[in-house]
Amino acid sequence: MPNTESLVSVVMPTWNSMKYIQGAIESLLSQTHQNFELLVCDGGSNDGTLDYLESLGDSRIRIVSRQDKGLVNALNIGFSHAKGDVLCWLNSDDRYLTADVLARVCQRLSVGDLHFLIGGCAMLAEDGTVMRYLLPWIPQPPFQYRGHSNCFTGSLFFSKAAWGQFGQFSENNKYAFEYELVRLLMNSPHQGGILKGKPLAGFRLRPDSVSGANSNAMALERNNVVGATVHENAPFAHQLIRLYSYAKLGLLPTFLKYLRANRNITDALNVWKN
Repeated sequence: MPNTESLVSVVMPTWNSMKYIQGAIESLLSQTHQNFELLVCDGGSNDGTLDYLESLGDSRIRIVSRQDKGLVNALNIGFSHAKGDVLCWLNSDDRYLTADVLARVCQRLSVGDLHFLIGGCAMLAEDGTVMRYLLPWIPQPPFQYRGHSNCFTGSLFFSKAAWGQFGQFSENNKYAFEYELVRLLMNSPHQGGILKGKPLAGFRLRPDSVSGANSNAMALERNNVVGATVHENAPFAHQLIRLYSYAKLGLLPTFLKYLRANRNITDALNVWKN
């Protein structure tokens, strides 16, 4: 099982990412937990992305693919090279929000018999400013995961054993592939936990992102993976399941804290200092 000194393997798919990748890399290099490896899978960048990564001269950063076959293939390649006991991925336009993310994750995974952790996340504008905070939840029995649990993959960490059980992403799914892994983890709620406290990572809202530019195709694929979502077909039932899950997980006070932060987002960063 992971411990406080565990090696963390961070997989990062890239393709012509120079506009954003420096922020993602800096958020990783600034972590207080320095026992990590960054596995970069590149789709054939020609904008200086690979030159930038190599210029850093950090032995923990390994480019394991220079010509993958797309995002899903890149992730499969990256995780196949991972040596860590704790695995995760961070897209090149996203970032960790605080310097203690990896330390908090390893500390929590070292206690008990957990195989995955999910933390809070932030929606970021294209310029990187925080727009909104989101708190995830794990659907509690008798309910099962049907999508829409505020599970951002940059705030999702899992054990190497969990990845071994999963195997790899199906390359038949080009947009909603992440739901395959999330479904497996969420439907074993006793093996996971929510990391309370400060949000972990932020995802950038971009109209040209995979999800932003292919929202209809992503919805169809997602429904093939998890079935018709409760969120779309029964919004009131979805809200009840969310509140029930927060209550069972002891997250109602944390949920209220997120709501307060979102009411005045300009002061929200002060909330996470407490």
